[in-house]
Amino acid sequence: MNSGRRVRLCPSSPSVRCPVLPGARQKGEAPVDSWFDMARAVPSGWPRTYCFAHAGGRAQAFVGWQEALAGVTALVAVTPPERIGIETVCDQIAERIAAHRTGPFLLFGHSLGALIAFEVARRLGDRPAHLIASGCVAPALHPTPRMVEVAGLDGQSLTEAVALYGGMRPEIVADPELQEFILPDVRADFGMVAEYRYRPAAALPFGISLVNGVDDPMVRRDDLAGWSRECVVEPEMHWSEGGHFYFEQHPEAVTDVIRRAAEALPVELI
Repeated sequence: MNSGRRVRLCPSSPSVRCPVLPGARQKGEAPVDSWFDMARAVPSGWPRTYCFAHAGGRAQAFVGWQEALAGVTALVAVTPPERIGIETVCDQIAERIAAHRTGPFLLFGHSLGALIAFEVARRLGDRPAHLIASGCVAPALHPTPRMVEVAGLDGQSLTEAVALYGGMRPEIVADPELQEFILPDVRADFGMVAEYRYRPAAALPFGISLVNGVDDPMVRRDDLAGWSRECVVEPEMHWSEGGHFYFEQHPEAVTDVIRRAAEALPVELI
């Protein structure tokens, strides 16, 4: 039965429908920006963790981890209404977060989402409390030659390229109609990575946790070394079984890291 709620396709399972809950809030709270989605009935006092998705993905899927983090942090999917340039989208996200949050918060992103979360963190100065970057080489290495190559593909070539690292479900690879629906966003997101230009800046004044799959063909251990230049303390390294989308089988690899970062927030700041 159709409940009347708008739905989108989950990034981790394109055939599963995810409820989109824009503006979910408690009675008496100010309206939430339409760029942010979160689970219903999340207490306003929980510190927020803003979540950013991979190329072609939907950050709402990460909100599905909310139950595992109940009482610790509120997961907020960052959902820009359209694909725009990476500099512009980072500027606008940072402005919106700064306008809504007065207390400490965390940033989590996977792949392209980790790069965006990093640039948002740079724009917010000392306001974030921690950055969790998943499946992402050091920012100074972006865009990688492979990312630039994929950004120039289209149609079946793009489908096959994304499928190689687990970013495309078999049912999509086999269905041209589904590809027509999904590929424009995928290609636009890879284009965002391809246009990225790293600029050296002051190290972030808070910690970074890196989470990666041991079999990820896109991220080698050596590719992570440059992250140490991006924060004032050495980043924490975490590894999980699996490839680029290791968290589909092992969500705890991410939620455990988010939990520890949120629990480390000083009580007087929450």
